[in-house]
Amino acid sequence: YQRRVRGTLLSRLPSYLPAEGMQATLRRNCCYIVSAVILRNDKIVLIQEAKLGCRGQWYLPAGRLELGETLAEGAKREVREEAGLEFNPTRIISMESSSPGWLRINFAGTATGDLKTFEDKESLQAKWFSVSEVLDRRIDLRAVDILPVIREALEQDKSGFIGTLPVEIERPNFTVSLAVVCTLNDSDKVSVVTTGKGDLPTRAIPSVKDSKGRHLYDVFVMAELIFKEDLELESVDNLLNYTGVTTLAHDGRQGKDGMHFTLLYYSTSQFPLPSKYTWQQSCDQTTTCNMTLVGEILSRKRVIPIPEN
Repeated sequence: YQRRVRGTLLSRLPSYLPAEGMQATLRRNCCYIVSAVILRNDKIVLIQEAKLGCRGQWYLPAGRLELGETLAEGAKREVREEAGLEFNPTRIISMESSSPGWLRINFAGTATGDLKTFEDKESLQAKWFSVSEVLDRRIDLRAVDILPVIREALEQDKSGFIGTLPVEIERPNFTVSLAVVCTLNDSDKVSVVTTGKGDLPTRAIPSVKDSKGRHLYDVFVMAELIFKEDLELESVDNLLNYTGVTTLAHDGRQGKDGMHFTLLYYSTSQFPLPSKYTWQQSCDQTTTCNMTLVGEILSRKRVIPIPEN
């Protein structure tokens, strides 16, 4: 796999991504849920569920990604089917992973058109509600798991969060890169752990379990392996702070359902590295760089929140 994404060492894909490991197949070993938060003038769009188990209750437009879709396409389809609106995703609010192979991607965006007012198998109707009555649970919600997502979207809007959207690149498997950065106190220079070729430490996620019975296609288990086996760190406690995801790559249009994640970690110092790796300045004559973008990533304005399991 040979391709780079323009940007910085903190967000672009490595020049080579391994193709081995677990091959991702929707409905067999992975499931992606997409949801949409549509805010306008202190109001939010909710849909009324038509499914028997939650009929009549309210929820965000959301559903499973279908075969042959990108993540953004899936979010647009769900909003169109359930709310009757044309959705324009502008950023990922957050991602959630409750079990290996299950991931929910929460989008924010704008919408045009008229709200759905008729019943079908997708929903009973859609309505604008005041944000306060939703957060105060003054309506009958299908589940309260949407409340942290709504709060996160509101906080991002207030803080000037920029965010990012998925990079549409097909992946047959799951791969993880680590952007380990260090900013020295007496310098504005940012150093990043890279290989001799300037790539981030990267691994393909296998389809096996480790000695503790944990699925190795959990991105954080893989991050732990990269730290211990590739960077030869016995412990990252008090040394590294996890921040979030700088890059999510996926494109299911060609029947490949894998994903690539780049996880961002801050280091308190430039710790010693094995010979294969080095501390490289994120911006020098050998790297493609945009210092504004670097600053936005380091200030977390372009980092997708996804909690560690």
